[in-house]
Amino acid sequence: MNKVLLILLSVSLWSSAEVRTWTTGEGGKTIRAEFVKSSDGKVTIRRSRDRKVFTIQLAILSEADQEWVKAKLVEMEEAEAAKNGKVATDDFAKLLTGDWERTEGHGLKYRIFGERKMKKSKDVGYPLVVWLHGRGGDVMTPDSPGQARTFASGDNFRKRPCFIISPQNPDQLGWNGAKADGVVEIVKELLKNLPIDEKRVYIAGYSMGGYGTFHILAQEPKLFAAGVPIAGGGNPGSASSMRKVPIWVFHGAKDAIVRVSQSQGMVEALKKARAEVKYTEYPDGNHGIVGEVLRTTELHEWLFEQAKGK
Repeated sequence: MNKVLLILLSVSLWSSAEVRTWTTGEGGKTIRAEFVKSSDGKVTIRRSRDRKVFTIQLAILSEADQEWVKAKLVEMEEAEAAKNGKVATDDFAKLLTGDWERTEGHGLKYRIFGERKMKKSKDVGYPLVVWLHGRGGDVMTPDSPGQARTFASGDNFRKRPCFIISPQNPDQLGWNGAKADGVVEIVKELLKNLPIDEKRVYIAGYSMGGYGTFHILAQEPKLFAAGVPIAGGGNPGSASSMRKVPIWVFHGAKDAIVRVSQSQGMVEALKKARAEVKYTEYPDGNHGIVGEVLRTTELHEWLFEQAKGK
């Protein structure tokens, strides 16, 4: 290996004690050494035969070595997270008060709920529930944001603690376009800044929010572990996009605002796509079934059992 590219370190560095053969990309020269650390485009190794420590540019190593270092860093990061748990960043920790705090981001205002004790998690984190309101809904004005409060109430929250967000639709013209993108970006930002279990992110919505649930699931199926569209509908042609996401659909047979055929069409399309779909139709239900649906203990138990990769 080109000695000009090697920098002898005079300090003792922690070693992973994993000896491997490193190879330069152009010259094909090799060295047996332990990996120590990597940062700023450099890698530090400890040579086996004399325990000397060198720092070299990662770019001069073979492609296989570079990929190995990347994988090693991911492994170390995951191990550190498992050891220390996940902690909320300062800006988001202040939103965890045990009340419905108001905030905004990515073009949308939204409410967020989480208890103070949830600022840190010793394991994989807590689930996240995204609730999409129906047309005319205003989640920013009331003391608590409509139906979203069900997830933070009583036995539901005691048995299934979670973060909950309820975005405000700015024009009441559907959860699509920039508004759908905004919801997705908020979720991705929260995943980086709160102790959320990324395998247990759920989305649910009523009426316009039911349509939005189908739409966003089709747009970002890998982001969510389950969906619950209530009294909504969607594009049957998008069913194959969300076939790997468990979905429980609810509708009232006597709904005169959003016809029950809207949900029935989506359920049939999902079944044809071999999706994991459940369907509950209330024979005497009208458009206002959302309260009854959210009071169903079985729904909450089912939802929080869902996890990506199960």
